[in-house]
Amino acid sequence: MIKRAILAIASAVALFLPLANAEAQQRRWEDWRPDNRTDWDLLGSTQIGTRIERDAIDIGRREGRFNSIGFTVTGGDARVEELKIFYGGGESDVLRVGEVFKAGSRSRPIDLPGRAAFIQRIEIAYRAFGPVKIDFFGEKRREAQWQNLGCKGVGFLDANDVIRVGRREGAFSAIKLQVSDAKLRLNRIRVVFGDGTAQSFDVRSVIPAGAETRPIDLDGRRRVIERVDLDYLPSISLKRSSNVCVLALEGRGGPGAGPGFGDRGDRGDRGDWRDRR
Repeated sequence: MIKRAILAIASAVALFLPLANAEAQQRRWEDWRPDNRTDWDLLGSTQIGTRIERDAIDIGRREGRFNSIGFTVTGGDARVEELKIFYGGGESDVLRVGEVFKAGSRSRPIDLPGRAAFIQRIEIAYRAFGPVKIDFFGEKRREAQWQNLGCKGVGFLDANDVIRVGRREGAFSAIKLQVSDAKLRLNRIRVVFGDGTAQSFDVRSVIPAGAETRPIDLDGRRRVIERVDLDYLPSISLKRSSNVCVLALEGRGGPGAGPGFGDRGDRGDRGDWRDRR
């Protein structure tokens, strides 16, 4: 009976994880468009005829680093076998593709293995089924940025609040709280992710007005946040209400943040927040 229950739980976890990954991939696919020049730069193009061979596109780009590349195929169909990426430092990566792309289609975003690097040259091995043009684009490296997920005014009778984020807002690696107007007596933070799982942080700390918590790492590399639940400690103060804002770290470079409040019931103290003034 116990074994059957364990198998059932494992099956459920295996079901939800691919859904979360598929959601993140779909979001990246929607962001990757040739006309999205905010995140993607045109690196270069190649014109090829009906043949099987290799071609090279010299990029020579020094002003930007790229996390991934993608390409569009126009004019005819082409089977792309592999790409070889040469970086500014002399290193290179071989990326196996092995797919046929119809005219007017585009590749998925192709991550550069463990790098956010200057691209010097791209070599492509292909088979074209007619005159084909292939345009290569690079996803510009984005520095991690803090996004404001929402704010709440907290009165002396308030016991909890919910900040609803929604999956449209992006995926995040850490959160932090900013407090203004009056000190905040915070008991616990509970982050509910897009796949229904949750992570709780016992805070039990008084955060002064004008201060913010240290960044609090979330489980996993980047997580879609559905909502953030805030539980407050009882307060008998009738002074002005405090205002609390939840910020989340968005970006592909990792949070680079400290652990913040632990989720083992660590008691918060002055080391868990810092003055923003």
